[in-house]
Amino acid sequence: MFDANLYNLTQSLAGALGVGMGIIRAQEELQPLPDLYKLRAGYAESPGWYMVQALEFDPGPLTVARLRVRDIYAAESLVRGLLEIMASEKWLHRQGENYFLSKLGRDLQETRRGRLTRWLSALMPLPVADMKRLEQLMAAIINASLRSPDPPGTWCLAHSRNRAPANDAPPAVKIFQFTADFNAFRDDAHMAAWGPLGVDGRTWEAFSFLLTQSANSAAALFDQLAYRGYSQEDYAAALQNLAERGWLTVKQQQANSYETTYQVTTAGREVHKQIEALTDEYFFNPWQTLSQEELEDLIQLMEQARDALQAMSR
Repeated sequence: MFDANLYNLTQSLAGALGVGMGIIRAQEELQPLPDLYKLRAGYAESPGWYMVQALEFDPGPLTVARLRVRDIYAAESLVRGLLEIMASEKWLHRQGENYFLSKLGRDLQETRRGRLTRWLSALMPLPVADMKRLEQLMAAIINASLRSPDPPGTWCLAHSRNRAPANDAPPAVKIFQFTADFNAFRDDAHMAAWGPLGVDGRTWEAFSFLLTQSANSAAALFDQLAYRGYSQEDYAAALQNLAERGWLTVKQQQANSYETTYQVTTAGREVHKQIEALTDEYFFNPWQTLSQEELEDLIQLMEQARDALQAMSR
């Protein structure tokens, strides 16, 4: 029962809440937010998501290093470039290596957050008692996760909880934040699992793409992951690193090294299997705070809420 499918359920619920919010949003006439929010929308490497991170650190600063703890797959140059664009729009103000939310940035993000809260407050996919029960069960797991030892630690989760809504917020508002918290703690668990291997985020992500056969060369990786800010040369170096570790082997050598294809070795698959198992162990340990009956209730309620929200768009 405790496997990635259960984590995926929390994120499919988040997506369904997003669908519900979109329907509510379509019924309103809104003053548009600045176009910069549209830049790279949907990616972690975007002004919109970095503004969410800024709220997690506020009143402290964002730095390139801090952002790359969470956005570990992004190139340092891209992170810095996005922060500089945001500073040039006066959303942030830079002091040395630190980027602080400006009054304009804080006001913009509070407007955006207020809209999300209003839309979520209008959603009630389950009876009130069931929504409160779902909120209670999710809260129990998040609170237990916050008490996790190191590893995996709670760096991402603790910062995510800095955006927690007020105690009297409607259930859907809290549940939506809990889904973000689950995602944050999954990041804590996964990075704690593969971090000791001594590879960087770019290399680990490249390895994951080879494992799922989503890509098999530096050129193919760049084609799918250019938004991370790395070059074909960077991905070629990552694949060479993985080959030297014995996790990949050359499948077909090409004159253009970026086109050289690789495949995962048996040793590589075993490493990945161990990391996925350790990720699940770290992530799901706090879930044991629930009884079997409570866990079954949680799964059923998440599925019912997701399905009811998805049905709204049909």
